[in-house]
Amino acid sequence: MSKTLTQIGIDKIKAPSKRSEIPDAGVKGLYLVVQPSGVKSFAYRYRYRGKTKKMTLGRFPKMSLSEARNAARDALHHVERGNDPQEYKAAPEHFEAAFQEFLDRHISQNKSRYEVKRQFKHDLLPAFGKMPISEISKRDVIGLLDQVVDRGAKVMANRLLATLRKFFFWAASRDLTSNNPCLNLKLPSKESSRERVLSSKEIKLLWSAAERLATPRDRLRAYERYFKFLLLSGQRRTEISKMRYEEIHGEEWLIPKERSKNGKGHSVPLTPSMKAIIDDCAQRDGYVFSVGQKHPINNIGRATSRLKKIMLQLSDEPLQNDWKPHDLRRTVASEMARLGVFQEVIERVQNRSDGKLRGVAGVYNRYDYAREKRSALEGWNQTLQKYLNE
Repeated sequence: MSKTLTQIGIDKIKAPSKRSEIPDAGVKGLYLVVQPSGVKSFAYRYRYRGKTKKMTLGRFPKMSLSEARNAARDALHHVERGNDPQEYKAAPEHFEAAFQEFLDRHISQNKSRYEVKRQFKHDLLPAFGKMPISEISKRDVIGLLDQVVDRGAKVMANRLLATLRKFFFWAASRDLTSNNPCLNLKLPSKESSRERVLSSKEIKLLWSAAERLATPRDRLRAYERYFKFLLLSGQRRTEISKMRYEEIHGEEWLIPKERSKNGKGHSVPLTPSMKAIIDDCAQRDGYVFSVGQKHPINNIGRATSRLKKIMLQLSDEPLQNDWKPHDLRRTVASEMARLGVFQEVIERVQNRSDGKLRGVAGVYNRYDYAREKRSALEGWNQTLQKYLNE
């Protein structure tokens, strides 16, 4: 029978005639192991993939009861996520293990988790891998950032530095290291706010070029439909690329908060033009924009490059073909503003968290603007159709 252990109580336990385990009622799975020699240690028992496993946590009194309970809770945290805690126990001071814990504990509920995880796999893990985080120097960080800048990804270099700053601050707060190689480092590149919007002629060219994107493999015309929906809806490109039929409810597309950039669930009114894009496919489950039906489209950058080349071929005059997919979202917002849609409504349409309603007004105004959002999107879709007919 388990009982709640205490530091003083453990001190008083005498050596038994044979090895014994005393469960702690304070944390399920935590045991005090007492040897006939008088040696006392803490262990954690758990089930992983159907098997009972044991993990030694540390010897008493070097490891206190409080520390043992924290270690057991950490282990439980990994078990609940389907991981074997013994894989994470080894060398938590090393970059890979420490950053994985940073993802699980600090970024798990964060809206930027997907992006941080991508940075980890693509740039941070190859650069620092098994290095102890206490040995990562400022020169190491600068070397990584320089490599990223040299490959032409200047903005990504800034994002990596921001992530590393957060990580080392978190690691220091958990006493994993006293070293912060990001202190006093400046951003590798200057950033300026983009203002690029597409003209009515560019919009018409893009629409026509999208119809020429289909390949034998892309029999569902996923990329054509994707870029058209991007232009019709003004929503975020990643939220659209991972759109599922299960998220469509009648005349609304409900984006769950888990997929929303700002962590807020979002309702997008579906206009007749948007519904036509969704329904222009025999598929009715899974991802709306999918080449093979099982996975959402990827390689958006490659598809964008192809789209630009086709636009150049279709154009009868030189183009300033420097737009990016996100510029379509800005274009939609600008077009709605030109039509007289209030900025507050535009921000509701695009689920932006930087709207005008702040403080008390933001707390008490719970109106969902459903009618205004639909009117704004229908007005823009009608304008788009006019551009296509010019």
